[in-house]
Amino acid sequence: MSVQEDGVLPLVLEDLTESLKQKARVELGETEEAVRNGLKELKALIKEKQVPICTDDDFLIMFLRSKKFNVKKGFEQLKNYSYQRHILMNYYGFIFTDKVMPALHHNICGILPKRDQEGRAIIYFLPNKFTPDICEADDVLRALQVLAHFVLKFPATQVSGLALISDAKVESLQTVQLVFRYVKSLLPSVQALPARFQSINIMNTNVFARTGFAILRHLIPSKLIGRITFHESNDKALLAHFDASLLPTEFGGTMGPLSKVSEHYFNELKEFIPPFRASSQYFKRKDTIPFPDG
Repeated sequence: MSVQEDGVLPLVLEDLTESLKQKARVELGETEEAVRNGLKELKALIKEKQVPICTDDDFLIMFLRSKKFNVKKGFEQLKNYSYQRHILMNYYGFIFTDKVMPALHHNICGILPKRDQEGRAIIYFLPNKFTPDICEADDVLRALQVLAHFVLKFPATQVSGLALISDAKVESLQTVQLVFRYVKSLLPSVQALPARFQSINIMNTNVFARTGFAILRHLIPSKLIGRITFHESNDKALLAHFDASLLPTEFGGTMGPLSKVSEHYFNELKEFIPPFRASSQYFKRKDTIPFPDG
């Protein structure tokens, strides 16, 4: 996809535009020299500390951009990421297309086809749409991991960051169980992800959702706390943060129903899943849970 006439960037964007290159220079301190020296220093630390990790340049630069080319901070995050991939091998090592896609087809989670006004990829998570008839709760969590890593493979996401839209509406005990499983299993590992979470919008909040947040806020990185915005049940609330043309009807936008707009990236995602699952080999340790290589 190419840049739209209105300047809005598509989700699938293989290269940085000139404006994003400028943004990377100004906000992240990214220059050819910073990239060259940063990768060299990072690889030296990986070799010295013997960290199980992929050492491809395209992978390592995510951690440099995440920490604004502070190599020491980037290396600490990379170590944490390597450890999380190890202890969460039951999620990463068992990600299969036929298990993950139902959560996406039913819009329990997904990605919007256009980036926001700042170039951020927009991920949504609607746990109230989950039922065990669709898939297992763990497969929803696996789908969320796939989505996060899929959008992070694009340099535009590494530079501009992510925007998250979630729904706090609770319609069943199954919703509560899924959210609890997410909080217990994946939320503590969010700091290891080389992502710049710039905006988090939570819809349909009420006193129960706010109470739950107050209880769980110690698990959330302090930097993210100030980027969370709670919205009441007003279906137009998100328009204060996103242009209507970027959002589906369910979010108050004009893009069309979510069931249609969410299908744009499915082919690319299906191609991404097998190599992503296979990448678990980089993080194997002696006590790592076995997982299929195929």
